[in-house]
Amino acid sequence: MSTIHRILFYTHDSVGVGHVFRARAIITGLRRRRPGIDFLVLSGTSVPHILMREGIEVIKLPGVEKVMTGADQQYRARHVRSLPLASIMRLRRGIIAESYRWFRPDVLMVEHYVGGLLDEMVPVLQSNARGDRGGACVKVALSRGITGAHREVFTVAGSRPAETILKYYDRLYCFDDEATVNQDGRYGGLPAETVAKVACLGRIADMCPDELAERGAVCTRFSLTRKPIILFALSRHGDVAGLCIRFLEAFARLGLDGRHQVVFVIDPYLGREVVETIRRHPLAAGVRFLPFFYPLADIMHASDLVVCRAGYNTVNELLLTGVKAVVIPERHPSGEQESRAAGIPRDNITVMPEEVALRAPPDAALKDLIAREPVSLRFAFDKYAIGRRIIADLEDDLPLRRGSSGQLSLRSPGKAPESARGPGSC
Repeated sequence: MSTIHRILFYTHDSVGVGHVFRARAIITGLRRRRPGIDFLVLSGTSVPHILMREGIEVIKLPGVEKVMTGADQQYRARHVRSLPLASIMRLRRGIIAESYRWFRPDVLMVEHYVGGLLDEMVPVLQSNARGDRGGACVKVALSRGITGAHREVFTVAGSRPAETILKYYDRLYCFDDEATVNQDGRYGGLPAETVAKVACLGRIADMCPDELAERGAVCTRFSLTRKPIILFALSRHGDVAGLCIRFLEAFARLGLDGRHQVVFVIDPYLGREVVETIRRHPLAAGVRFLPFFYPLADIMHASDLVVCRAGYNTVNELLLTGVKAVVIPERHPSGEQESRAAGIPRDNITVMPEEVALRAPPDAALKDLIAREPVSLRFAFDKYAIGRRIIADLEDDLPLRRGSSGQLSLRSPGKAPESARGPGSC
């Protein structure tokens, strides 16, 4: 049997924290099947401790953020504002290239942007394709599913079309159901040779149903009252303060505020001024504000009602827990959250566009949702089954990448051979 010793996992994570939680779910699923694999994660995440506290090594890339201005978007350095973006990206590309040469992975996994942020993974993909490492690395692209109104499954954040980058990959995995993402039979227009590499593995969540904590344990962990919980998880885009205040006013009119403990989870990228605007509102006096690193799935499982966005992880956590929720999609040029919200089962969920929630009191929608009998959705979230499938595929692929002998020279991480350090490998 071919053995995988090292996996290099890249997730740009310049926008939100969902990418790193998805990375943890994938790695946890793989580890259950092969505990001896060493993982090295390259990410610009603001919460590297989410991985590090699980014993997963992380190389933190300088942060880059996406700035939304109406229908336009641009990138800029998240913290090091005195340097231009081009300088930050040169540093990131250098760290990525050196980490790849030093770690010498058996498998390279790239999550979400198949070419990396602003094409920063393309040089590594090209160098491996040219045989600079003897063709020994299996390359895997990971997609969370539909990424926009045009139903793209594999997306880019750079100048190169996705189909020109996907040719470098051996496997293309999508964490959604094929019936959802492949309605045209071509995964959003991919050529036939690329479609042949795609496998849909079903939805993935950071937890499995039997890993969710009981309500009492959640209340004790976060020092919450024993009242029923209403949870706000509104991320950081759009009019977060306006939405929160609008719903707090509705809770007061419906008499829900006194009977419930309201919890607001602060996204790490949410502006401090937005949080302070909410805190200063008279109706927020009894609201508990918690930092995002607490497990949202556990708090959702303990809640009676959730007001949230339509991000991939958030929607899966709603379906995992079966909690009642008002889902307010974030507005992005891609239309991704609106597309995802359109496919959510409506049994326990009301979808409400942001402009509707801000324009009209949500009282009637809340009363209708609260009055519904909850439905057990029985979605099967099993990151361990997904891990078993991926490991089986990769162990089949390794002999092909190693050559007919099936032997791979597994040098200890350190100085790369001269062939890996040519002009094209950086």
